[in-house]
Amino acid sequence: MRAAFLRNLQASPFVRCSVFLTFLGMAFPASAVEYQVFTQETPDGRCAGPMPNDTTSNLLDFINSTEQMQLKRVCLPWPRALKMAEQGEGLIFGISKNKEREKTLHYSQPVVMRYIFVVTRADAQFPVKSLQDLKGKVIGVPRGVQFSDEFEMMRDKVFKLEQDHPQPISRIYKLLFKRMDAALFASPVANPAWIERRLQTIRDQQAAGVGGLDDVKLVASPEPLMADTLHFAIRADKDQGVIDQINHGLMRARKAGILDEPPGK
Repeated sequence: MRAAFLRNLQASPFVRCSVFLTFLGMAFPASAVEYQVFTQETPDGRCAGPMPNDTTSNLLDFINSTEQMQLKRVCLPWPRALKMAEQGEGLIFGISKNKEREKTLHYSQPVVMRYIFVVTRADAQFPVKSLQDLKGKVIGVPRGVQFSDEFEMMRDKVFKLEQDHPQPISRIYKLLFKRMDAALFASPVANPAWIERRLQTIRDQQAAGVGGLDDVKLVASPEPLMADTLHFAIRADKDQGVIDQINHGLMRARKAGILDEPPGK
């Protein structure tokens, strides 16, 4: 029995998490407060986590068990998730930091890193090494998204933002039809090939192609334009110690191998 348990602990992080939860159980104290945790919803109603392979549920289960909490995942369109979190109706997961948001939100430690790439048509590429290289361009981003303080200072001044549907297919079509110069897409890894494969997969999954444009390639910038950490957050005046509990759970998750070491900022 002991040997089997040790072998399981040496398996993948997800197996280790399942073994840990099996031994620990999922009982909560009767007085535990339930918190809704808003994450992004896809058009088909599925949860789109900001973590690779959508491990958000595993992470929430782990924190619930180790910290005796009740974090309930709720999938919503991202603009609505942001609005509800700003109104103090629950927590949000997968949100980046900037000074404007920090005025009202209390953030957890960094959970994961995302890398932001600039994507263009292959026949309309331009060199991109910094935000200044976007000068005069129309850049597509998901509606409601915010990035670094530097990015927020430059939006609609140095470059023009095309606020678009959160799902990638809308920006893909607008790029193909030259309705924007470039679009920003997030990747869990610092490899442009990951984004290019993902966008091609999305195009291939569409019921019908785009007449005359099926052969037009979309390419990502060789390097990420920027890197961003993602967090849990709650409106500061609604935090009754929940972020401290989550931070403790994140620390335990890293020790258990459920999460990588904290991303740098």
